[in-house]
Amino acid sequence: MSSNNEKIPVDLAVTVIGKWKETYAWIPVFGAFAAIALAFSTGANNLTAPFSTPIGSGALTLLKAFIIACLIYVPGAALAGTHIINSLISDLLKQNQPNEGFLMWSMVVVLVSAVIWLSLATYFGLPVSSQQSIHGALLGTILVNEGFGYIPMWNKSENHNFTGGGMVWILVEWTVAPLLACFFAYLFFTLLKAFLLGQENAEKRIMIFLAINYGISAGLLCLFAMFEIVGKIVSVSKLIAIVAVGGAILAGVFLSVVITVPLAMKKLDVISKYKSEKQNGSINHEYKENQDKTSVTKQQEKQEEDIDQVLKDFMQMRVLETVYEEEERSWASPESEHIQAQLVSELTTATTQSTPFKQLLESTPNKLLPNRNFQRIERTSLLENAYRFIKEQAKTILFPVLDYDRQTLIQHALAEKYDEIEDFLSFPHLLASCLLALIQSVNEVAAIASPYVAILDVFQHRAKYSRNGDNTYQDSIHVKWWFRTIGGLVAAMGFFVCGWRLSQCLGGKLTYMSNSRGLVSQLSSVAAIIIITKTKLPVSSVHAFVGSLLGVGIADDHQVIFMNTK
Repeated sequence: MSSNNEKIPVDLAVTVIGKWKETYAWIPVFGAFAAIALAFSTGANNLTAPFSTPIGSGALTLLKAFIIACLIYVPGAALAGTHIINSLISDLLKQNQPNEGFLMWSMVVVLVSAVIWLSLATYFGLPVSSQQSIHGALLGTILVNEGFGYIPMWNKSENHNFTGGGMVWILVEWTVAPLLACFFAYLFFTLLKAFLLGQENAEKRIMIFLAINYGISAGLLCLFAMFEIVGKIVSVSKLIAIVAVGGAILAGVFLSVVITVPLAMKKLDVISKYKSEKQNGSINHEYKENQDKTSVTKQQEKQEEDIDQVLKDFMQMRVLETVYEEEERSWASPESEHIQAQLVSELTTATTQSTPFKQLLESTPNKLLPNRNFQRIERTSLLENAYRFIKEQAKTILFPVLDYDRQTLIQHALAEKYDEIEDFLSFPHLLASCLLALIQSVNEVAAIASPYVAILDVFQHRAKYSRNGDNTYQDSIHVKWWFRTIGGLVAAMGFFVCGWRLSQCLGGKLTYMSNSRGLVSQLSSVAAIIIITKTKLPVSSVHAFVGSLLGVGIADDHQVIFMNTK
């Protein structure tokens, strides 16, 4: 009897687990498709922030930007730590849920809601934050489950320790990062115009600026790596961080002086030689044109003299002909005069009879219609129509045309240009864009997988979520690296297919875009994100980037930027 009693609980547990997995097996499958859709929509909206300025300035095409995005977002999301996932989801999982099935349903609703909102925002050209969308959906599940009293205002309340962010947390995310990035961009671009772009010897000053710029970029990259990557694995003291950042700045300056500055000087020499050759060629061309003009004028004068002589001869011949005609008329017989009169009368009657018909033709509107060339309509098969449709769609994806309205084109034409310096800033612009993309891949793209990983964790480890009112759950979610890699790849594909919508908005709609303006906006966004992240405040890379664009536009022309935001 004892052996039979021991087998009953085991058999009961097996049947319960079997029914659990059979009942909810479709939720992880559906959640996988929803997670892929979320990654795709995130790429179409958020990934345009780092690459919209290079595309708008002409430094990159959409295809090249997609290749760079794959090289950055895929390894960046794969190497991101689990702290990004845990800060967003794990604290919600620690709360008392009605049951495990409801928790899985909540994560599915979070995925679907975020996908719908990001898709609508992308369609209407609105840059939004995917991480903030997930925050809002999570707060919506708490509202349905517990009511308004359980929604945290910040990240903590009497009932929650929700570090993913409350209502005020999201409001701070809307305001702090964009304002700080706007201030940095306004200050940076104002100084850049005053000391470099607006100077007569800008070609010489650009060499000094390149060394400073590469040093700043290296320092920002090291600062981000020390606090967001290395700092999450081991503890990093402030002294070590300061020494590392200082060494990175010096290394960036040294490498730029040794490598990039000589290349820039060589490029400057080539440009100066080309300009001198062009000026000499223009002088020779003007000299030849003057010679040709003098020869042409001489020929014209000679031709005019010949024409005058011909006219004189013609007039003399005409006078003689009139004299001869008068003499012939005086010698004409009466019969010939009678015949001529009959001919004239017949001609006049013919013309009078044909006049109404001419008037009728002139009054008809048919003469206003163009001649129509009728072509033979060929029947096409369904496969040919499908092939033609796919070809047109592929053409619009691979080679999208960024169309702007008339007001934007006029503002682009009136914007101040610095064509002699812009070519030297193309590579620093791309480097700053890649730096922002790396930060975005670690902080935001890796968090796309959070709701789906929570679904898998609940489905596979149901026991640790059945706490029966016990709120002592302390485990964290572990996301496999290959899953984050898939999320980064799908996000890059979403940027390639639908990223042109936001690239048009951020790459030239708010303000005229060039390499200098794009460099300022990217570096300002990176600096604002690192500073706000260090203070443990919420930050969105997309919102920070929009703030930096506003700062550049205000520094460039405040009237233009306010007209474009209407």
